[in-house]
Amino acid sequence: MRELFLVPDESTSTSLVLRTVDGDQFFLDVTQLDAAGQNLLSGREPGIAAPPGPEPEPLPEPAPVVVAEPPRALPERDPLLTSPLTMRPREIQGRIRGGSSVEELAAEMRVAVSRVEAFAHPVLLERSRMAEMAKQAHPIREDGPAKLTLWEVLAAAFAARGHSVADTSWDAYREADGTWVARVTWTVGLSENEAEWSISAHPTSQTTAEARNPVAADLTDPDFVQPVRSLTSVGRGNRYEEDHDEDTSDGEQLPPEAPVTEELEGEDFQTEEKAPTARRRRKAVTPHWEDVLLGVRANTKRPRN
Repeated sequence: MRELFLVPDESTSTSLVLRTVDGDQFFLDVTQLDAAGQNLLSGREPGIAAPPGPEPEPLPEPAPVVVAEPPRALPERDPLLTSPLTMRPREIQGRIRGGSSVEELAAEMRVAVSRVEAFAHPVLLERSRMAEMAKQAHPIREDGPAKLTLWEVLAAAFAARGHSVADTSWDAYREADGTWVARVTWTVGLSENEAEWSISAHPTSQTTAEARNPVAADLTDPDFVQPVRSLTSVGRGNRYEEDHDEDTSDGEQLPPEAPVTEELEGEDFQTEEKAPTARRRRKAVTPHWEDVLLGVRANTKRPRN
């Protein structure tokens, strides 16, 4: 290592010229020195900085407090929703088409009603369509199909009894032989009434309806609108009216015939006049079952000849 000597005459504030013993010269640019070199040249002692100490370790975060939840009890399985169906879908639809209700089949299989409704919905629509077709069918009478539809005939029949056909409920079902049956139900007082007709759809003619029970036959009877028995309102008259028109004008009955105490023979027997017999009042007439169902009362008076 060689020793360098400063050449003051040639050095400036921004540069230094240094020379060795052998005469070699070196040029030093002071502006290129760092702060420590400049302090050394200016005679200032650089401060000794303490070595950086180790960074403090971060405190560990507190562990979250976990509250142990009690184990949840699994809900019990509802047998109505998990029990297998004991009928096939085809059998369910066949029973619904035959007149059974969704509630009846659900109770029979011991399942929820919603599990049966999925299979019964299209069949219920079919039954509703056949019930609407029955309203436009023409009831069959003794002289053939009526000109009016079944709905129009029943509207007139119910109006004659003081009721409205709008209060009836219409439904349809199919029997095992494929015959569709329309069922009409209504309530009068506390009695439930039902009438049924067989519906026959003809490809080349109008649909017809044939009565299946006496109630249906009476409703489609052409004489039902003007029945032979005159009807009165429920709130008028007595239940059984007696005919007093055949009594005498003064309201007194003729005395009964005196008993014959002696025998008559020959001409006396032929010329003997019989005393007029007393007229008896007729007994009360039992009302017809049809009047009981429709909530009307029969008039027991007979028309005079």
